[in-house]
Amino acid sequence: MRDTSTVLKWLTLSLFAYVATLLTIKTPWWDVARAVALPHLHWSKEYLTLIVAIFGTTISPYLFFWQSANEVGEAKDRGDTKRVTIPAKAMANFRRINLDTWVGMGLSNLIAFCIMVTTAVVLHMHGETSIQTTEQAAAALKPIAGDLAFALFSLGIIGAGMLALPVLAGSAAFAVSDVFGWRSGLDYLLHQARAFYLVLAAAMVAGIVLCLTNLDPIKALLWSAVINGVVAVPMMALMMAVSQRHDIMKKFVVSGIVAWFGWGATGAMTIVVIGMISTLF
Repeated sequence: MRDTSTVLKWLTLSLFAYVATLLTIKTPWWDVARAVALPHLHWSKEYLTLIVAIFGTTISPYLFFWQSANEVGEAKDRGDTKRVTIPAKAMANFRRINLDTWVGMGLSNLIAFCIMVTTAVVLHMHGETSIQTTEQAAAALKPIAGDLAFALFSLGIIGAGMLALPVLAGSAAFAVSDVFGWRSGLDYLLHQARAFYLVLAAAMVAGIVLCLTNLDPIKALLWSAVINGVVAVPMMALMMAVSQRHDIMKKFVVSGIVAWFGWGATGAMTIVVIGMISTLF
């Protein structure tokens, strides 16, 4: 498990290719700053659907499974499970997880911002609004932004794919295994967790099959993010409710500002999802 996390952490460096891409193109930063500070909000199906998709990629349900499973797996690797069960010993872990979460979410949102600004400035402003594949997106950059932007954006796409595949497929395997009480974890050998690896393989095969169909991958990514956003609402509400129950959490009950922010995020997700659904009928 620890080796897997190390590989994935190094792979995240490839995502900074998107930052480099943005720095290589001519960007109207004043217009970007004004749009960020004073966004043009409007109530429409397309706008709210895209907001739900963005939220769905930021607070995606698979995070609930992957991070917790990864923490438990690393504790087992160290032979130190008491650090996540005894409050006094768990505090050091909480501080590390807190820092890791803040840094990770900050960098992920920076990368997302760079991707959105790059596509808006280079593609949308030049009338490229019908991109159907990531290959087309990278190719469209080349005549407009040059070979360097094309190469950097392509590197980012490849790195993102290599990073996302094990996380998404692994999260599905963790979730299904937890539901049925199967042994799960990438630190186990194949014969020790057959059901877990079967689900993992099935998820990867399903993804390959989808690539061989005529399904528009960009639309598939968009709607999968929308589904994530919708599914995240009940999962977040359940997680917050459980985290504040003393009979379950004991001395680890979530309270104070963390609880307020947790319920606030849940409320924000709920509002945009209800808004989107209201525009569909």
